[in-house]
Amino acid sequence: MTTAAVRDARRVVLCDDHEIVREAIKARMSDSSVVEIVGEASNGRDVVDVVKELEPDVLIIDVELPKRDGIEATREVLKVRPRTKVIIFTAHAQPDLLALALRAGASGYVLKSAPAEDIAKAVKAVTGGGTFLGGDFAGGKPSEVEKLLELSPRERQILELLAEGLRVKEIAERLQLSPATVHTHVRNAIAKLEVDTRTEAVALAVKFSYLGAGGTA
Repeated sequence: MTTAAVRDARRVVLCDDHEIVREAIKARMSDSSVVEIVGEASNGRDVVDVVKELEPDVLIIDVELPKRDGIEATREVLKVRPRTKVIIFTAHAQPDLLALALRAGASGYVLKSAPAEDIAKAVKAVTGGGTFLGGDFAGGKPSEVEKLLELSPRERQILELLAEGLRVKEIAERLQLSPATVHTHVRNAIAKLEVDTRTEAVALAVKFSYLGAGGTA
């Protein structure tokens, strides 16, 4: 990078317990004009001290870490350095994990299977005041994920069956419920998702690949 590019790059700390992962990210970002790796840590306890000392713009952190997991480490980091933006870097495309990350204060969520350029995109997005959701969550909003997680297993199950093209009467027969009960679950799901129609509720759930969780609660 040129001197000017370094000045414009966002200062980033990496936290992953696998050295090979950290080295791979550093290698891929070595020519980036967006990312400058300024420090690293291998566990969720030490990273708090590293962030406190270096005051980076961004922390990229794994979830599964020794000594303290990435979600708890995110909370601790943001206590000592609220201005640092946190990007969760994980192999798990799970809505419940994404929601935990967002509640802990993370601004981004990047999958380890994603293209390397997603890291730079995420860093640019979060330092610009936005969010970055990768994988099945791309293009979505954190608030939408939070709402999806409020659905009960039965509400998710009914939305799944609606997405498959079943009618309310058919769903009622399959689940051994009355059509009125199915309609009640659908209305509750619409209210929780804060949408206007059943079609919007199904579309929102499908967008996040959240269906299929099943359940009969």
